[in-house]
Amino acid sequence: MELPDQRRLLLDDPSLIPSAVEESLRMFPAFAHFRRTATRDTELAGQPIRKGDKVVMWYVSSNRDESRYEDPDRFDVQRNPDHQAFGAGGRTSSRHRTGALELRVMFEETLARFPQMQLAGKPVMAESAFINQLKTLPVTLAPTA
Repeated sequence: MELPDQRRLLLDDPSLIPSAVEESLRMFPAFAHFRRTATRDTELAGQPIRKGDKVVMWYVSSNRDESRYEDPDRFDVQRNPDHQAFGAGGRTSSRHRTGALELRVMFEETLARFPQMQLAGKPVMAESAFINQLKTLPVTLAPTA
């Protein structure tokens, strides 16, 4: 709704919906981070990690890694990126398949039924350091006369 050019691309070519789903998951992963415990000594980008160390994976950061994505803060329904929205397993995980299916149906049905849907107020994010989700999203389903 905030990017009319991207909405127009989807309305003109619904075959872009699967890539829009993946781009949405990249830009707005459901979880901000996860903490894990290292099971063995290793090194990541020159940083030693010892067995037993607590390591936090920030999905909201990794999904905007400038070394992986060109113009990472731009939402592009044609991008169709790999991402870490659901953690390990990527697109083959059951979490990813279920979430992507739900989003695909939501995009298809919403665009087909309410192609002119618009924001009707300020979106409110859930107050959490862990989840990355909306609490409310006020919309109008069609332009007012």
